[in-house]
Amino acid sequence: MNSSATSSTYRWAVIGTGGMADQFVADARHGNGGEFVAVCSRSQASAQSFADRHGIALAFDDLDTLLARDDIDVVYIASPHTQHRQQAMAAMEAGKAVLVEKPATLNAAQTQSLYDTAERCGVLCVEALWTRFSPVYRSVLADLRSGRIGHVRHCQASFGFAAPADPEHRLNAPQLAGGALLDIGIYPLLLPLDLFGVPDDIEGDVTLGVLGVDRSADLVLHYASGARALLSYSLDFPLPTQAAISGEDGWVEIKAPWFASQAARWQVGQAPVSQQQYPLLGTGYHYEFSAVNRSLAAGLLQCEEHSWADSLALAEVMDRIRKRWGPDYGAELEGI
Repeated sequence: MNSSATSSTYRWAVIGTGGMADQFVADARHGNGGEFVAVCSRSQASAQSFADRHGIALAFDDLDTLLARDDIDVVYIASPHTQHRQQAMAAMEAGKAVLVEKPATLNAAQTQSLYDTAERCGVLCVEALWTRFSPVYRSVLADLRSGRIGHVRHCQASFGFAAPADPEHRLNAPQLAGGALLDIGIYPLLLPLDLFGVPDDIEGDVTLGVLGVDRSADLVLHYASGARALLSYSLDFPLPTQAAISGEDGWVEIKAPWFASQAARWQVGQAPVSQQQYPLLGTGYHYEFSAVNRSLAAGLLQCEEHSWADSLALAEVMDRIRKRWGPDYGAELEGI
């Protein structure tokens, strides 16, 4: 990390100019502790257009040129899945902190290599799984862990929409590690991991499309404790994108989209069902932006909201699902 950076303002660059980059950079204005000063894309025209749109000073079409600069402290990686690992490694080797969009890599072995590199280089590396940074999600989890509805026994969660039909779209392209699991299935899987931990067994049904990527899935996660999670995700059709959690003394339903919600319905004991509203500033991406800046100021290599262990646990569960049902991306999944 360049010594000229202060704990109050870290200088960020974004790699990628797609929709995710647009949303994150726009939302970062609600955060604190940093600012975007550079953007990198495969084409100078795309980089400059993005820079103009967001008021960013520097635009590059070459990653090495960006990483060689000493006036950039943090790199946010919003490129397609298959580029995450290489770009994150290059940034860390250049001494830059990294926030890399989920999934951080394509499998647990590659993800472990990221964090090993972060430790060796002494730089922060975080997977950008925004839900874990959301004060709404964290508030609901805190209430559950405090026993608000008693011992939690069951949860269900979904995420689904009709993806673009274009076979070249990244969600449909095997060469870009497309498919439902890595892009949206990671969200339903997050909830039972936070509630119950790593499942003892996974049953279900996964549908693969004609292009070779997974399109939808219905999964049941079983635990030795008797807890159970019912999860669904799809790129073929919309799903309610809500979550419901049941305990021995009640239930809570997190309203859509549950991973960035602003409302929940609670039924506790014999009391009537009540609606609870939660303030959520902006879209919600800026919470991880601010958390990274706080962690940098504290000299940490990871964020407590979504630690390396958290990230690896998710990757390992997704590996288990791919091994059993697919898809197989060939050489891209080396190490699984």
